[in-house]
Amino acid sequence: MLIGVLKSHASWRLRVSALVIAFVAAVTAVLTPIAPAPQAEAQHRCPAVAFVAARGSGQNDQIYRTRYSSQAPWVSNGWEGQTIRAFLHHAEGRYRATHGGNSLMKDVEVLGLEPRYYPAVYPEYEVPNVIAPSTALQALGLAVQYSMPVLRMAVRAGNEFLDSVQIGRTGVMAMINNYERSTGCRPKYILSGYSQGTMIMLEHERELARRGQLAGVVYFGSPNTAPWDPATVGVAGGGAGGMLGFLPFNMKSAAGTRNRVNYCLPLDGVCDLSIQTLRASQGNGGNHGRYYIWPSRWDNQVSDTFGRFVDQVRYR
Repeated sequence: MLIGVLKSHASWRLRVSALVIAFVAAVTAVLTPIAPAPQAEAQHRCPAVAFVAARGSGQNDQIYRTRYSSQAPWVSNGWEGQTIRAFLHHAEGRYRATHGGNSLMKDVEVLGLEPRYYPAVYPEYEVPNVIAPSTALQALGLAVQYSMPVLRMAVRAGNEFLDSVQIGRTGVMAMINNYERSTGCRPKYILSGYSQGTMIMLEHERELARRGQLAGVVYFGSPNTAPWDPATVGVAGGGAGGMLGFLPFNMKSAAGTRNRVNYCLPLDGVCDLSIQTLRASQGNGGNHGRYYIWPSRWDNQVSDTFGRFVDQVRYR
């Protein structure tokens, strides 16, 4: 029957999700990073650690400058996004509680990737609501009327997502080099990303390690999570791997340091594509948006690990 030509709202989303994943998979080859910039005269106090943060898909609405320690001279530009902002506040509070009131973030400058370096686009698209046809002829007419516009929207959404990732992949080192050029600082770096943000960070680990500047990495809900990765915290045994974790370029193969923590909550289908996770999160969307927004039992462990990465730099 031609009535089968019309797809439900959910099936369109499944098609577009597959399209986006295909686009993303196409961009996971390693690019050559931009050459390091020469130092300039320092214009402010240089931090021991610069925390480079890439927000998650679509986190472009809660942007406000944040001071993470009253003892630090730096204020973030706000582009770390709400998930990483919540993590950094938690890490500071946790460190003070476990280190006699001392501050973790007093020696850490937070550098959020601005839109010119990384747009963090996750475009929405609309699927028209139509009355179910009563005849095969009506079904054919509606299919012709709506299928091509919806397909064009899906392709446009995929292209916008692809462009966001591509800009971010070159933008990470561009931002770091511009920062060093404008401040004269050459700190150690901790790379951090949430969701889409992790995809643009991975390939720069080894470049910063080669420069002797990589202090660690902290990732949340990464689609590049490799199966059974011992660096993964949260999901039991490291999980079955993320949406892109089966590709040759993943969280394990791209690693530039052993100082790494990859936080993947149980029931986060972005970083754990196990059958159990997909079934359990089908009705509520899972835990992908939960990181540090709501408490989880592994929050302290991840914050403590980040604190150790910082202390290894400033107290060595």
